[in-house]
Amino acid sequence: MNMTSRAVLSFAFMQVGWFACVLGAAREYPWLGPAIVFEGLAVHVWAQPRGARVNEVLILAFAAVLGFLVDTALLRGGVMSVAGAAVSPAWLVALWPNLGAATARGGSLASLERRPILGVLLGLLGGPLAYDAGVRLGAIGVAGGRLGALAIIGAAWSLVLPALFFLRRLMGTPHGHGGEMRLGPG
Repeated sequence: MNMTSRAVLSFAFMQVGWFACVLGAAREYPWLGPAIVFEGLAVHVWAQPRGARVNEVLILAFAAVLGFLVDTALLRGGVMSVAGAAVSPAWLVALWPNLGAATARGGSLASLERRPILGVLLGLLGGPLAYDAGVRLGAIGVAGGRLGALAIIGAAWSLVLPALFFLRRLMGTPHGHGGEMRLGPG
């Protein structure tokens, strides 16, 4: 499978995962999204070269922890709200490794590693747009002034993609390097 096809599949998976998590939460099926994301992430990890799988799992776990911390800080800081949640719920945490997978080699966001300013801008604008869509779909709320809350979210998200790419470089696997992704066993 060529890189363009992988990027398209990565983008589609990221969107399906996002909608499953957000709409599942909004419709009171909060485990629907994490279940779908987990299945997709399992396929993503399996498609990595055998020697790169452990690093990929670690990167996805880092993304989940990062997401838990960022979203819990936003909840605790009163920037956003999720019904009945004092810390980031599983459906919201699941969105983060979903994003992390898109930064892997062939992923829909992989090219941003070579364009860090564009990655910062995508976080600055795309993060708030995603949260605002979550507000409009009824999964989350934002406190106080909507624009102020979204500006804080944008500031946090402007660091997210650079952090994921930094981790990939630190682990010696820039956007999933370590061999070609494959679709067959082994």
